[in-house]
Amino acid sequence: MSHKFPLLVQFEFHPDSREAATAADYLHEVLNADPAVPGLQVPTFFTPNDGSGEPPEPRVATEADRVLVVLLADDHLAVAARKPTKSGMTWGEYVTKLRSFTEAAGHRFMPVQLTESAFPIDKRLDDTNFLRAWAIDGVEERHKFIARRLVHLLIRRLQPRPENEDAPPVTIFLSHTKMDLDHEPRVVKTLLGHLTATQPEKTWFDSGDISTGSRFAHEIEKGVKDAALLAIVTDSYSSRSWCRKEVLFAKHHQRPVVIVDAVQERETRRFPYSGNTPVIRWRGHDHDAQGVVDLLLREVLRHAYAEESLKQRKREGDVVLSAGPELVTIVHHRKDKDQPVVLYPDPPLGPEELEVLERTGVRVETPLQRHALAHDLRSRDLMVALSVSASEDLARYGLRRAHLDSIFLELSRYLLVAGVRLAYGGNLKADGYTLRLADLLRDPIVEHLRGIPTTEQAPAELVTYLPWPMLASVRDEARLGQLVDMLRCDRPTDIDESLDPAFVASPDVEILPSSPVHRLAWARGLTVMRERQTNELAARVVVGGRLGHRADGYLGRMPGVLEEALLAIRAQRPVYLVGAFGGCARLVLDALDGVSRTELTWAHHQPLPYAEELKKLYVERGLQWDEFESIAAELKACGISGLKNGLTVEENRELATSRSAERIVELVLHGLQQCNQPAVAGDAE
Repeated sequence: MSHKFPLLVQFEFHPDSREAATAADYLHEVLNADPAVPGLQVPTFFTPNDGSGEPPEPRVATEADRVLVVLLADDHLAVAARKPTKSGMTWGEYVTKLRSFTEAAGHRFMPVQLTESAFPIDKRLDDTNFLRAWAIDGVEERHKFIARRLVHLLIRRLQPRPENEDAPPVTIFLSHTKMDLDHEPRVVKTLLGHLTATQPEKTWFDSGDISTGSRFAHEIEKGVKDAALLAIVTDSYSSRSWCRKEVLFAKHHQRPVVIVDAVQERETRRFPYSGNTPVIRWRGHDHDAQGVVDLLLREVLRHAYAEESLKQRKREGDVVLSAGPELVTIVHHRKDKDQPVVLYPDPPLGPEELEVLERTGVRVETPLQRHALAHDLRSRDLMVALSVSASEDLARYGLRRAHLDSIFLELSRYLLVAGVRLAYGGNLKADGYTLRLADLLRDPIVEHLRGIPTTEQAPAELVTYLPWPMLASVRDEARLGQLVDMLRCDRPTDIDESLDPAFVASPDVEILPSSPVHRLAWARGLTVMRERQTNELAARVVVGGRLGHRADGYLGRMPGVLEEALLAIRAQRPVYLVGAFGGCARLVLDALDGVSRTELTWAHHQPLPYAEELKKLYVERGLQWDEFESIAAELKACGISGLKNGLTVEENRELATSRSAERIVELVLHGLQQCNQPAVAGDAE
C-alpha cells in the first residue's frame, strides 16, 4: 500500500508578508475541516521560515502523488526578488526554481497576485499567467475568490488524465422542478444566472435542455453520471418523478450531491433518499448562490480526494464508496455473487446506522475500523504517554499550530481504537490538549471501536498527571468526565515550607515561577511527576515540544518534552520520536545522530530567567544537575539503534520524517507489538 497522500497543497510566500500568511491560513482552513469532525482533510505545507529572511532551499513536496504549489506573491516578495542574500540565491531565483522543479516533477504551479505590483516578480516568469486576486476589493472577498479557484483546480488535478494536464471543469447538474420555476424566490433562475455570469466552468447541464426526440431517461442518467448534482428542493420537488430519479441516478453512480433547501411553505413528503448529503438553506440573500456553489465544489473535492485515498487502501474484492454508505447505495451489491466489502471514508458511521446496514448482509468498513482490527492491543493493557506541545521552530518545518493539533487528535484517535490507554501531563486550560482528549474519549465512534465497557471497574482510558504545585479545581476535574483519571503527584521530598511558607503539601494559592526558589519548586515538582509517569507507562510518543527559545519557554529543569524523552530513554522504555514537527522530538533525534544543536548547550539556556540561580540551588542542595552538553553526549552514545522501541533503524528514520498520522501510528503500534509479545502458554512455569 502506498503511504503517499493523493494530493498536497504547498503554499509559498515571503516570510515578511503578513497578508500572504493570512491568506495561506485561510486557504488551509478551507481545505481542512476541524479534525474532530468528518470532512475534507487535504494536507498542506508552508514555506519553511527559519527567521533569517533568506529563501529556503527550493523543494517540492515528495510525500504526495499530486502537488499543487500556490505562490502568494505580494509587494514583500516583489521587493525581495532582486535583492542579494547571504546564500547567493535571490527570492526571484527561488520562485523560478520552484516553478521549474514543480513542472519537472509533473505537478502544477498556481501563482496568485495579491498586490498590483506583484507581477511578474522575476523576468523569467513573464510567460506565466498570475491569478489577479488584487483586483478583488476587500480581504475576505479576495480570500474567497482565491479559495474558489484553488478548489476548482484541485478537483481538475484529481481527475485521471493520460497526460499531465488539467481535466475538464466539473459539470454541474441542476435538478429542479419546472413547477416552481417562476415562484418566488426563483431559486433556479437565480442560480443559473450566477453560474453563467461568474463561474469558470463552461458546461452546465440542465434537464430542461435535452434535445427534442432524445430518450429522456438515457440522457438524464448520462448527464448525472459524470456530474455533481445540485438538487434544488422546492415545495413541489419531491412530488416529481424525474426529480426523484435524478437523485437516485446520482446516488447509484456515487456522484456528489448537495441539497438546496428552498421550501417556502411545506412538503407533503420529503423524498427519503435525498439524505446523507450536505444541505444548505436558501435564505434569499444576495450571496446565497455563491454559497451554494462553494459548498457543492468542496463536496466534489471531498469525494474526489476520498476516492483516491481509498483506492490506495482497497483490498481485492473491495467496493469503494466515496461517501458514507446508506441503504440506497449498498443495496445494489446484494446481487453480487461474491458479495464484496464496501470500503468508505472515515469516520465510521455510528452504531445505530451500522445496525441497519448489517441487515442487508453487506459488510461496510473504513480504514480506521480495519486499523482497529489489525492492531488490537486491548489484551496487553498498555498505557502510552503523549509528549506533545507546540515548538518555537514549527515554522522552520513549513507547518503551523493547526498541523500539530491535527496530528495530536489523529494519533490519539488511532491509539485509542487500538485499545491503548493514554497518559498526558498537560494543563487543564480550555485550550489545552487534556480537555480535547477528554472530548475524544466521549466520541461514541471511538467508544464503539474500542469495544471496552465503560463501567466503574474499567480502568480510565486517559490518565492525566497533575504535578505539584499546579492547581486544579473540582470544576476542572469534573469537566474531564468519568473516563479520565486525574492523578495528583506528591510534593517533592526536598521541597517544603522551610524554603517558602507557600510550599505546603496541598497548595490552594497559585505559586508563580517568579523567583529562583519558586523556579526550583516548579522544576522539582515537574521532574517528580515525569519520573512517576515514566515508571507507570509502557511507551512514550514524542511530537514537537518547546526548545526554550523564549523567556517563558519552560517551567522545569529543562524543556518538558526533552526531560520526558530523556527519562524514558534512560529507563529503556520504548520512545517513538516523530521528528517532522520539529521541537524537542527533532532535537533528540539530532542528538542521537550526533548532530550538534545549540539548544543542547548551557550557553543557550543560561540567559533564561533564573537559570544561573536555579543551577546554583540544585548544586547547593545536592540535586543532580545534568549539563546540557552531557545530555547531548549521552544521547549520541545511545544512537538511533539504542532506542528500545521494537523498530529498526530504518523504521525509526521513517518515523522521524513522516507526517501521515496513519503511517506514524502504524509504526508506533508495530513497535509496541514487537515490544509486548503476548505470553505463550507455559511461559510462567
